[in-house]
Amino acid sequence: MLIEAVLASGVVLPAPGPGFLRLQAAAADENAGPRELAAAISQDPAITGALLRVANSPVFRPRSAPRSALEAINMLGRTRTMATAASTALRSQCSGLDAAAVEALWSASARAAELSYAASRHTPCKALADAAYLAALMQDAGIAVILKRNPEHSALLHACGAALEAGTRALDALVGTEHAAASFLVARNWKLPADVCEAIRAHHDPKGATRLAETPRRLAMLLAAGRRLRDGVSPDWIDWAELVEAELALDESTLEGLATEAAAAQ
Repeated sequence: MLIEAVLASGVVLPAPGPGFLRLQAAAADENAGPRELAAAISQDPAITGALLRVANSPVFRPRSAPRSALEAINMLGRTRTMATAASTALRSQCSGLDAAAVEALWSASARAAELSYAASRHTPCKALADAAYLAALMQDAGIAVILKRNPEHSALLHACGAALEAGTRALDALVGTEHAAASFLVARNWKLPADVCEAIRAHHDPKGATRLAETPRRLAMLLAAGRRLRDGVSPDWIDWAELVEAELALDESTLEGLATEAAAAQ
């Protein structure tokens, strides 16, 4: 199985940092609100800064610019706060890796998250928007893990859009592993929601996604729609297009409109 192949390849799964662990513990408490979440990251300037950048991004169109972690958390909500914190914590563990590859990877992941979120707002499953944001932001986390083991292939990720996606496929072929499986392991190891983990695992496997329960299946389709909006009609999208249109009512004309809107907002 792909999971066993990833583990056998010698990759080391990163452990969550203390800031993320404090936030995760606070978020697990149903009685905890934004103040408790803000207090949990008060000693982590990287996560605080990331939350402010995300909350002020055009995709969320804030009426007034959040100026503190508390204001950012109030605007983003629990799931998107966790998504931003997880991505920031993981990126902090990429020291020593090719800087251009890391920047390309995380920029692409952030854009995919924004676009998966936007796509979900135009479907019957608007309630999955925050989970789609989290899953999209972490769907390629396994690439960083694979690069730590195989840094000689970093140049494959000196690209953007569809070219970056092609580079990730080439990386999988060269090292004999599968970044979707590695990403699933990272997500599971960091105790992200099970539906998010399953969607990440299937994000390059349309046939496998159809066998999932409704929520992870739809999340996987929203991830595909986000990549379509980011990369255009790529080989990756062609395998998803019919499924996404049938279940989420995202046809090509709707996606083109969303792509135009997203480009104008940048």
